[in-house]
Amino acid sequence: MFNLIQKWNFPSNNYGQILGIADSGVETFKGTPIKSLAREICQNSLDAALENGEPTRIEFKTFEIDPHKIPDLSNLEDAFKRALDFWSQQQSSKAKNFFKQALEVIRKPSITCLRISDFNTSGLVGSHEEYNSAWCNLTKSAGASDKFGSHGGSFGIGKFAPYACSALRTVFYSTSDKEGLCASQGVSRLTSFKNKKNEITQGTGYYGNDKNSPMYKQYSLDPAYSRNSNNSGTDIYITAFTGDKEWQQQMIASVIDGFLYAIFNGTLVVNIDGTIISKETLPNLMISHKEYFNEHADEYYQTLTDEKLSKTFTKELTDDPETTGKLTLKLMIMPSFSRRVAMIRQTGMKIKDKGNINALIPFAGTLFIEGDAINSYLRSLENPQHLEWEVERAENKSKANRLLKIVLRFIKTSLDEMKNDESEEALNPTVGEYLSANDFDKSPNQERTEALQDSIKDIKIHVNEIAPKPSATPTREPGKTLVEDEEGDIIITDFPGEGGNGSQGQGNHDGYGGGRNLSDGGGNVPVEHHKKLSAISATSIRNMVRNKATGEYTIVFTPCSSAMDVILEVYMSAESQNYEASILAASCSECPDLKFNKNRITNLVFTEKKALRLNIQLDYHDYCSLEVKAYGNQV
Repeated sequence: MFNLIQKWNFPSNNYGQILGIADSGVETFKGTPIKSLAREICQNSLDAALENGEPTRIEFKTFEIDPHKIPDLSNLEDAFKRALDFWSQQQSSKAKNFFKQALEVIRKPSITCLRISDFNTSGLVGSHEEYNSAWCNLTKSAGASDKFGSHGGSFGIGKFAPYACSALRTVFYSTSDKEGLCASQGVSRLTSFKNKKNEITQGTGYYGNDKNSPMYKQYSLDPAYSRNSNNSGTDIYITAFTGDKEWQQQMIASVIDGFLYAIFNGTLVVNIDGTIISKETLPNLMISHKEYFNEHADEYYQTLTDEKLSKTFTKELTDDPETTGKLTLKLMIMPSFSRRVAMIRQTGMKIKDKGNINALIPFAGTLFIEGDAINSYLRSLENPQHLEWEVERAENKSKANRLLKIVLRFIKTSLDEMKNDESEEALNPTVGEYLSANDFDKSPNQERTEALQDSIKDIKIHVNEIAPKPSATPTREPGKTLVEDEEGDIIITDFPGEGGNGSQGQGNHDGYGGGRNLSDGGGNVPVEHHKKLSAISATSIRNMVRNKATGEYTIVFTPCSSAMDVILEVYMSAESQNYEASILAASCSECPDLKFNKNRITNLVFTEKKALRLNIQLDYHDYCSLEVKAYGNQV
């Protein structure tokens, strides 16, 4: 039980910034709250795993309590009422609706809460430190991450994911760390409001001891749960959990999508409200939750388990002591597969789904990277959200680039070897499956049907010459509609010479798109075709905050090559993945015609080795780490 000294405290802002309801950290996770929660929690727990040969165990458990069981509920309720009154005067309907609903929730006879507990981990160390510790970074720091290993650090926003799942935006933390120290604290991320002293508050309140320090003991909001002090780990309690009726299925699929290998090799076991995700239960879960997978988990699992159709390749890396290790690749060819390889580091967490390996052979693969040296080196190349290896982060860029090329070459040569070992029949599936215009729009799990006919028909073959690639980037002509797809392609709807009549028909001579006469087009039926944009690498990228309160940043991008029609994508980094930044304004003196939408800035022009300076304003009012990607037509 807590004593009377412990209470909720919402510190004064000392006439400083006023925080509204649209907390940029919390809002980031509103679109995919369950998926984001699963990724952030599992990533944190795996990184904190104790190296004792036992699996890391994580438990997600819902429970019901009387709202009055929330510590010092009267003061928390008073904060909701004062915030409602404060924002009613400000005419903020979003804030008013939130606090009205929060007050309704705590007046119910019972509420649903979610407990998240991990076991066989180090716990949150540094609870007695005033700053710069895992405990402080998670509970109090703004613009700071409890992660390490990336050059320059990162301003993680993953800590906000639990608040996006709480109707009260109130979370309790409790830990017993590996050194035997215990701590607990409540955090409520609300808005600024006037307290009893008529002072405007900062918006974030803390439940604990004097000076907002934690209580140095364990705490459980779940009446049916308590942690043995000898079992180190962390407990997180999300009050008034907002998961819908399918949250368990969504979370199960998200955990398997991101951490399949860790589960398969027995280093991670997750319990989601009674459903156990482990190596033993994976076979049934792959069937029961197949419709929920979004990242090819079913294909990777089939590759890992089908010993007859899959093949294993290994490569030892011994040339450089800094990157010594072992690559273990499993490949499987199957007509419905999506041509991706899961790149997995030693903890068993998937870093990325690697594509652009082979456009014709339908396959899936898993690449497991073993060895402390190579994993340590690759971790130094990871972006803060652990979804990419970036050469720009390396001190020796040529070494990093060479290593990543060795890995990719190993995958490609292994696939070529496997292809040559297969029979011709196995590698020549129905032609229509690969030439259909809609093939790439289908999900990998979508069923395909074959139409078999008894009649024999003649097949006419037309051979079209491929027009030489233009030396300059084509201009955007009137009548063309440009749409970006998820892979960075541009789909152009124009008249490339298909379906014409007369002299503009299916020609095979000098016309750019067809026709028997010389022409630059041909045909009069518009069709869609893809034009590939190139990724533009940078010699340097600098992101600088100009005004934290208004979300103003400056991006200085120095490209390695010149390019036209450049698209710049801006992301905010969390602990285990990135999120699209919401751009409110963008300007560049050298590109006055730029446009922006969501997280993309378009109509930019790059000049090789010349820095381009852009000023942007984000819908995020705190420090954060920005990730930038650029695509364009190289010239």
